[in-house]
Amino acid sequence: MNKVRYYRLISGLLLKDLSEKTGLSVGHLSHIENGNKQPSKSAMESIALAVGSTVPEVFYTPLTAEEKEEMEHLGDEVDNG
Repeated sequence: MNKVRYYRLISGLLLKDLSEKTGLSVGHLSHIENGNKQPSKSAMESIALAVGSTVPEVFYTPLTAEEKEEMEHLGDEVDNG
């Protein structure tokens, strides 16, 4: 699992916000977040730049237990406004 959702949430972005920043569709980003699609190199670079991180950190570093817990909490905040 990549960290796209984690970095999107800690950046306070909705999928539509990330879509606007990257030029990638919401559906495509959702598939990337869920691990259903492997992004192209340019898509990885766009996403990493948009969330203020690097490609290796977002796509090649596993989520820690602390990040998973934080992501659950952040997801609730973002989803509930």
